[in-house]
Amino acid sequence: MNSNIRIREEIIKDLKHLIHTEGYIYALCMILVEDFYGDPNKIQEVNPFNKISRNEACVLLGFLIQNEINFSLPSSPFIIQDLKKKTYELMQELQSSFMIPYQKDLKKLINSENVQETQNKPFSHATHLMEPIFYGSHGVYDFQYLDFLPKKYKYDTDWLEKNRQFYLEKSKKIVTQIKGVLEEKIENSGFYSLKDLHPGIDELIQKYAPADCPTNELQMTKKMAELHQYSSLFVLPEPIADGLSDSEKRNASWKAFYNRLIDLFVVKRTDFDQELDIDSFFKNFSFSPQKDFNMGFKDIVNYNMITSLPILKLDEERYFIPISSLLHEAIYESPYYWMFETDPAYRDQLAENKGRVGEEIAYEFLSKVFGEKNTFKNIQIKSLKAEQSTRKVKDVTDIDILCVLGSKALCVQVKSKKLTISARSGEDSKLKKDFEGAIQHAYEQGIISRKKILSRDSIFFTPNGNEIKLSEAIDDAYIMCITLENYPALTSQVSSLLSKAESDPYPLVLSIFDLELVTHYLSDPYDFMYYIRQRITLMDYFRAENEIGYLSYHLQRKLWSLPRQNLVFIGKDFATAIDRNYYPLKAGLKVSDEGDIMKTLWKDESFDKFCEHIKTLDQPKITDIIFYLLDLSGVGRNGLMMLIKDRKSLTSIDGKDHNATIPPPRDKESPNIGFTWMSFASGDIKKLETIVGNFCLARKYKSKADIWIGFGSLRNSKNIIDLICLIEKPWEYDADSEKVTKLLLSKPGQIRSPKKIGRNEKCPCNLTNLKYKKCCGKNM
Repeated sequence: MNSNIRIREEIIKDLKHLIHTEGYIYALCMILVEDFYGDPNKIQEVNPFNKISRNEACVLLGFLIQNEINFSLPSSPFIIQDLKKKTYELMQELQSSFMIPYQKDLKKLINSENVQETQNKPFSHATHLMEPIFYGSHGVYDFQYLDFLPKKYKYDTDWLEKNRQFYLEKSKKIVTQIKGVLEEKIENSGFYSLKDLHPGIDELIQKYAPADCPTNELQMTKKMAELHQYSSLFVLPEPIADGLSDSEKRNASWKAFYNRLIDLFVVKRTDFDQELDIDSFFKNFSFSPQKDFNMGFKDIVNYNMITSLPILKLDEERYFIPISSLLHEAIYESPYYWMFETDPAYRDQLAENKGRVGEEIAYEFLSKVFGEKNTFKNIQIKSLKAEQSTRKVKDVTDIDILCVLGSKALCVQVKSKKLTISARSGEDSKLKKDFEGAIQHAYEQGIISRKKILSRDSIFFTPNGNEIKLSEAIDDAYIMCITLENYPALTSQVSSLLSKAESDPYPLVLSIFDLELVTHYLSDPYDFMYYIRQRITLMDYFRAENEIGYLSYHLQRKLWSLPRQNLVFIGKDFATAIDRNYYPLKAGLKVSDEGDIMKTLWKDESFDKFCEHIKTLDQPKITDIIFYLLDLSGVGRNGLMMLIKDRKSLTSIDGKDHNATIPPPRDKESPNIGFTWMSFASGDIKKLETIVGNFCLARKYKSKADIWIGFGSLRNSKNIIDLICLIEKPWEYDADSEKVTKLLLSKPGQIRSPKKIGRNEKCPCNLTNLKYKKCCGKNM
């Protein structure tokens, strides 16, 4: 344990002093350029660990605006670089300070004799969640705020226009135009980032420098290389430069550099059309920095006015916008507070509107995946009571959105609760209260709904009173909780704070922004539901700081447990693959396909066609079968497809039956499941049902498998498969089964063809005393 870590208060004191040093505004501008602007073609190559985060930048800006901004020029440009260096050092030290409560509690746990205390989520206190809340990736793309803006406030339009002159569509255009103006300035400046293009610049300079080169010269070379990124900002127009001496040119160039550096973040009133009502927009989102402004911001956990007023008014014409994405978030978040804080009489209506739009947005995404006929909104659940032969009901709960896919259901609860400022400050009771309102209550409601679906003791109604007939085949119901707001460190809070019975499943908790991403990449209902299952099943196995990390990992490697790994941490670098693919697509940027791995991953045309055909079959367990197929690795999928093509080809050539089996994998981490493929020489589908069913039972028993899937095809059929069966039953020893298995598998690779079995005859497998239709013929 490092006992030399300084406490946060000391670091912040030094940080404030640094920020108000003469010339710091120029150092800050360089930090913002280098850490928040880059080539979209190179997003996947960016190292997030050598840049400050948006929340860290907000801290710097929050302290900066507590006084008038000092635009005095520094006596030397190297002063700016020293201020930059010191900023990164203090921000790194600030992050390290979050280790102090961990160290204290870890020491306490080590010395504790209370076993229960050491096992029950020892780091679930709010002080331990402050770090992931503050340092976790933001998890929302700026354009998502604009896309959701008119949907979020669609029922509040009149209030916003009347009371704040805030117009949804006009505001979207203004923010988009501001971002475009600033990005164009950066692009025209010719700036290139050493951090991204040459992250090892120090080592490079050291490598090619003469062996006897003094240390101070090496440092100077590094500083000059850093300034060279901005070389175009130093260039003077020829008419001005021609009449100046060398010394005057030098001074004029430095002055031009400083002015142009500031101008990279400036927009003017004249940049906008008059019809956009730019005055009212600036009034809502800008301020003039002055002494004692934002003084409530004393620590990183306090409310910071820069987050709701992200535009700094320099004069009547110019406006300074340090981080454009802050403006995107402000126009999405601030209108709620305008209504809530200034109009108490509107609060009930506001809450109703917010809950309504949350369900509408979630339904829009989910119905595109599952189809409107399989997606239901505002479902009422009523328990049945049989009294005196009459059908009576008792209200239990409701489901915001219910999605059904074969044997699986998805219960979705939508909440609009935010993480409050007091909860972010490390106050345990506040954090848990917010979590309860946003997640815990929704989860508990989902648990009730799940049990009602699986117990089959309730009836389900749409808002207009129509009863929904759920399939008797539904054997599992997943729980999803969705927040309308961006909820920081959502995945960390679920792992640490969720209260659940050991036998109950986890929920998958997403923000509405996460849901948009997941439905974009997993638009097929089977792929989507499979992802839900894997996330929930492996909740304690994988760790990522946000849903983009989980999704990107799944798209690249699949969420499968790994041999000899008890816990897997998903690094930030996985998420950059989605950044590279999704951001340019949605933002309308023209980028090359080079480096975009998402466009080529997991593409297997034969396997995809095979699964698509299975989805068309009318069997209740198709969802389970698809899930088992999706559990196959790339090698497993290729092997299955090769067997299918090979056996069908042989039957077509020699007119004989052919079969092949893929036994369960030997490693304990993989599902204990086997596959059999049978190519039948005749066109008798009933006979094929009998043979495939019996053969799969025998192979399942011999392999000691818990699950077996059989596929069959007829010789002259154009279909990939004509028959499919699923046998799900934990393996156990049985003497009769031993005999039957030896009989049926007496010759390797072949099976005896028994006589045709009637549906009501005793099943020939002898594994049960049931009729054939209740045993091997049950799933055929």
